[in-house]
Amino acid sequence: MPPPKRTHPTHEKLPPHPPPGRHTVQSSLATLRNWREGSAATAIVMAALLPFAVAWHTTYLTAIATCLIAAAILAATCHIAREHRVATLAVIPELTQLPEFAAKHKRLLSTRNRQALAAGLRRTAAPTQPPRRFDTCPILTDRVAPVRPELLQLANALEQTNDLDPASVALIHELLTNACSPLYNPNLPADDLHATISRAHAGIFVRATAQPPAPPLDTPNRAAQE
Repeated sequence: MPPPKRTHPTHEKLPPHPPPGRHTVQSSLATLRNWREGSAATAIVMAALLPFAVAWHTTYLTAIATCLIAAAILAATCHIAREHRVATLAVIPELTQLPEFAAKHKRLLSTRNRQALAAGLRRTAAPTQPPRRFDTCPILTDRVAPVRPELLQLANALEQTNDLDPASVALIHELLTNACSPLYNPNLPADDLHATISRAHAGIFVRATAQPPAPPLDTPNRAAQE
């Protein structure tokens, strides 16, 4: 009797396919925002009542304290879920014009974040990866070698391109920071890494052809590294 086949858990891929519609995205984000704001308001009311409950019966104090803790946990959970969903959906070009992603894209396109992503790409493309303590998601170095030139090109583009595609920058951010990305997850095929980098490369360099090059960002550490 042949041994049973091993099955692996389903992992989140970058980016999700097919992309959800704009109305669906706006509705889900609005629901999480409303739950977050409602829970935060409830927590504030319970916190205001807490001093009065001290003078009341112990039962009231326990009930109000319980409601305060539950509301605070729910508000934090909704906030984290919304931020995670925004980060995941920000890589989809069709959703870049939605106002819900304006703040996320502004943070992604900031000088500090572009410098950090460029440095992360160069560290990833380094021929040798120094061992890191408590690194639960090591880089799959065998996958990096074939795409090393593309990673370095993306790092240079993040520093030198005047007008970057926010969806492509979000895709690079997810590639470097999401433990389920093909850069870290051995259960995903290696072709997914090449496809993700190709998408980011195309989005940035196609847009850059119509823009004049910008002066390099102020990165003193880069000169020291070179």
